Amino acid sequence: MYELPPALFAEEPAHLTPIDPSTLLPKGSYPIDVAHRNGYLHTGSVLYIMDSSGLLLFLQRSSDVVTCPGTWSILGEHSTVGEEIIQTVVRGVEEELGFVAVANGGRESYNPDSPGVWTVELHPKNEMKETLHVTIQKATDFPLYYIRNYGPRNDNRIDRQITYLWLVTFPKPHGEIHSMVFDDEVANHKWISLEKVRSWLSEDATKDNKVFRSDVGVLDDGPDEGDFCHRTIRSLYEVGLPTMV
Repeated sequence: MYELPPALFAEEPAHLTPIDPSTLLPKGSYPIDVAHRNGYLHTGSVLYIMDSSGLLLFLQRSSDVVTCPGTWSILGEHSTVGEEIIQTVVRGVEEELGFVAVANGGRESYNPDSPGVWTVELHPKNEMKETLHVTIQKATDFPLYYIRNYGPRNDNRIDRQITYLWLVTFPKPHGEIHSMVFDDEVANHKWISLEKVRSWLSEDATKDNKVFRSDVGVLDDGPDEGDFCHRTIRSLYEVGLPTMV
């Protein structure tokens, strides 16, 4: 968990404000549920998974999960204690897509000739013999301040997160990647072009509940009626798209 330095932030930053992570003040560690119940600032990563033909991966959550059943998302991971941010990204690829990462005796290799770019060698957890060399790079120069007020509809939880956005590029078209395995929380998936992603996000914004108003003095970012969990996460997904071609 972290705090923002009071000398730089007299008040809470707006949603999606870039934050220099070197200015953060460490404040110990807590389970993620405790962080959300108390609004503690924590760190996490959002992963745009792209194949070699420029298509992005979207996952649909199972209807059986408690949080946002049936909605669509891209990959996301909270950081764990003692974990470097790049390690969070690699772990997300391993756990969510069914791979094991190895590279020169470690989990990832930094490319000194390309600042901000890492390469990872992936092997499937299943019996298929396939090796994939994946590149990982930041989608934004700095992580973004993410804030979601759930209001009294959800126990007044507050999600405050320093969120890193990453582009994870596979070296093949998705139809040639035979070893990707999703967990039981994924009901469906699809690969779509950047153009269609932009249109989808824009169209989905029109489904928001336009007449929602929170009670006076109550922080509540409102319900959603679209394909994504809520408008706050959708706005985060939109930020990294302009960096991709």
